[in-house]
Amino acid sequence: MDSKERVQLIREGNTAFNAGDIRKAREIFLKTDYKDGLIRLGDHFMYDRKLPMLAFGYYKKAGRQDKVDEIYQRMVYALSVWLGRDKWKVPASANQSNEPQENSTPTLNPDDFKVHPILKAKALEILSSKH
Repeated sequence: MDSKERVQLIREGNTAFNAGDIRKAREIFLKTDYKDGLIRLGDHFMYDRKLPMLAFGYYKKAGRQDKVDEIYQRMVYALSVWLGRDKWKVPASANQSNEPQENSTPTLNPDDFKVHPILKAKALEILSSKH
């Protein structure tokens, strides 16, 4: 596809997205490999539709590793809250220290992960609504 055709398709995809035709926008953004459009789709599924696993694929395709990492961190945080902090342990081989530690397994603290405040609040809301 030449650049003129690609630009026209991207405009059509943006128009479709703005009109709420996500399916058509998705098809065009994937066909043209339009990174900004893929990120917009990821944001749509992440924040508007609350479907982070769908957003993950669009962020990955667009090369937004920061957003992919944010989803991973959110999942780890949710899992650690669900399991309980006392049950979430780091394997002994993951110790940063080279010193042998007897009968000591460090815990993984979810607060060590950078999670966007909105995502953290939403994860806690989801978890609290399940109980």
